[in-house]
Amino acid sequence: MGMPPEPPQYPPSRAQMKAQRAQWKMQMRMQRAAYRASIRGTAHRSILGPLFLIAIGVLALLMTLHRINVDYFWHWYGQWWPLLLIGAGILLALESLTLAGRSRVRLGGGVVFLVLLLAIVGMIAAHNHVNWQSVGDQLQLGDDVDLAEMFGNKHQAKEQIDHALPADATVVIQNAHGDVVLTAGSDDQMHMTVDKTVYSSSDREAQRELDALEPLITSAGNIVTVHMPSNDSHVADLTIAMPAAAAVQVRVDRGDVTISGRKAAVSVNSNHGDVELTSIAGATQVAMHQGDFSGHGLQGNFDISGRMNDVTLSQVAGSSTLTGDFFGDVHLDHLLGPVHLHSSRTEIQAARLEGSVSLSDGDLTMDNAVGPVLVSTRAMDIALKHIQGEVRVKNSDGSIAVNAVDPVAAMDIENRNGSVDVTVPEDAKFTVQGVAVDGEINSDFKLTQNKANDRSTAFGSVGGGGVLLHIVAEKGDISLRKASADTDD
Repeated sequence: MGMPPEPPQYPPSRAQMKAQRAQWKMQMRMQRAAYRASIRGTAHRSILGPLFLIAIGVLALLMTLHRINVDYFWHWYGQWWPLLLIGAGILLALESLTLAGRSRVRLGGGVVFLVLLLAIVGMIAAHNHVNWQSVGDQLQLGDDVDLAEMFGNKHQAKEQIDHALPADATVVIQNAHGDVVLTAGSDDQMHMTVDKTVYSSSDREAQRELDALEPLITSAGNIVTVHMPSNDSHVADLTIAMPAAAAVQVRVDRGDVTISGRKAAVSVNSNHGDVELTSIAGATQVAMHQGDFSGHGLQGNFDISGRMNDVTLSQVAGSSTLTGDFFGDVHLDHLLGPVHLHSSRTEIQAARLEGSVSLSDGDLTMDNAVGPVLVSTRAMDIALKHIQGEVRVKNSDGSIAVNAVDPVAAMDIENRNGSVDVTVPEDAKFTVQGVAVDGEINSDFKLTQNKANDRSTAFGSVGGGGVLLHIVAEKGDISLRKASADTDD
């Protein structure tokens, strides 16, 4: 007797199919979770992120404490920021080699974003130098905002103090918040007027603070120190008359400094404020962080460094050295000793400046200087007029024009992405070596010229030969012109 036939196979119901799909999805999620857990368990978080944060924090602290010059740092960072990527890659490679076969290095998205951000900042720093003070000026911030007014109503008082000084005194003035005006006195004493300003909501409290706002005057040998206590809600403007022969050292954190009529050394350290010096017979040294500078009639050597906005300097008998970053216009006039200006963008040297130098955004003009003259910069249109002595100029992304007077001295001029225009006396004696890449050479003098592909050359002797004029222009023309009697450019 045969087996009974099997019942027919019916398709699963819709509820059964949903249950099966839900079970499959659950299994897949569990498998993915197990895989991720296994990956996380064997991954090692890179120390790159913590190292970046530590380095940024240390640099920020050093700049806040003024141990690192902010402008020099950004200039350096703009040049060398690719080393950041190289160092990060080396560190990740070493971590991978150390953990090979045991774990893998995991780099979080935050670290990747930080590296990209630092790279973008580096590229910006390489091509731009931001003057944050100018940005604040455009937004009408900075000097127009007196945060001291937040402490209450304004109360003022004035006090007169007289103090005897030794014959060979050096006076040190320290004022945290307020102006300092220093003039020559008529006797051997220091006469000081203190204009006090405090902000307080109470008249009684204001009077107490005005009484306490007293200069501390101490003496140690021939050094006399005047120290004003500092407070954000206190301002003390000092007007001081003292013997012209007394040396002076002034330090002001926030306020203007004006000094005139000194016959001894002067030193100024200004953190935020303008500095004006007039008729100084001794050596002068200035350090600034922000503000305008003006100096006139300085008989000794002059040295200024730091960060400055507009700079005006004239009638200096000794050497003049200007080092730092200049965020405004620079005007130099009649500097009779050696001149040296150095910034992150521009370097200027001359043996003597009988005329003037004007330096602004995109333009550099020098008139009536005695060489050897050195100018090295970028993205500037350079005009050197009535130059005596040797000339060395290096530029890029701008034009160069040199007008030399007789007798013509040696020249070494190099320009990238710009033209070179040289004017010399008609009867000058010199030898020319000129090369223009992607440019033409035009000469009022008879020279041997050749052109091959994109390279034009000119060489030869003029007036029997003499000093060498070496001129190179890349992606620009070269012009060699004769000076006529009425030439003034």
